[in-house]
Amino acid sequence: MEKILTKEVITTICIILFALLFYMAIKQLISRVFLKKAKHHSNKKALTLLTILTNVVKYIVLAIALLMILATWGVDTKALVASLGVAGAVAGLAMQDMIKDFIGGADILTEDQFKVGDNIEINGFRGNVIYLGMKITKIRAYTGEVKIIANRNITSVTNYSIMSAICAIDIGLSYDNKVDQIEKVLQTAIDNASKKINYLKKPITILGIEELKNDAIIFRVEAEVPAMKNFEFNRILLKEVLKEAEANNLTLSYNKVDVHNV
Repeated sequence: MEKILTKEVITTICIILFALLFYMAIKQLISRVFLKKAKHHSNKKALTLLTILTNVVKYIVLAIALLMILATWGVDTKALVASLGVAGAVAGLAMQDMIKDFIGGADILTEDQFKVGDNIEINGFRGNVIYLGMKITKIRAYTGEVKIIANRNITSVTNYSIMSAICAIDIGLSYDNKVDQIEKVLQTAIDNASKKINYLKKPITILGIEELKNDAIIFRVEAEVPAMKNFEFNRILLKEVLKEAEANNLTLSYNKVDVHNV
């Protein structure tokens, strides 16, 4: 009897040691892979994925080692596995929303849809990502509101931070002005704005007349700037256009109402 128990104890110890060594080796391998990926992706994303995979491996190794130990001590593991399968199915049904959230979070991270700091729009709500977890995502709007979205509900995302922004500004000026004079004033305004903006991806360009409206000639100006710099760019350029228009006595477009006395 003592020999049998000694054999079972030794086997149990060997299983535990082997499981620990196997887990440490797999963890080290996963860490090396994700440290390489961290050079091309955000550290937060790489660390999140590393944590998820490490936990999955840990629980799988733990479950297999536990079943092997129970089998060593004469427990009917087949019946136990069948019972655990039924319990797991019931738990899965009860926690299906949470599981969907985790799957959605994993998809967001692995597909690199967005990351913390990106400006995105989900379900009509636009703002900066302030938190990205495996269950929820938090977005803060420009005005301060924070929207908390379950990852399972994120089906379509517009990310404004991936590519450079193309700024197309339409500027309306009155027909009282000459076209050549308008273009000269716009070019001066562009030159002044370019001196104040050091993040232009491409030079500011006058594309020409975009539209002839009843009350204005619409000129289109275009530039390429980094993501989320388009609002600042618009303000700077429009201010320079207004300053040059005033300095050169150009008339901006505005609605006019003619009143006739009968």
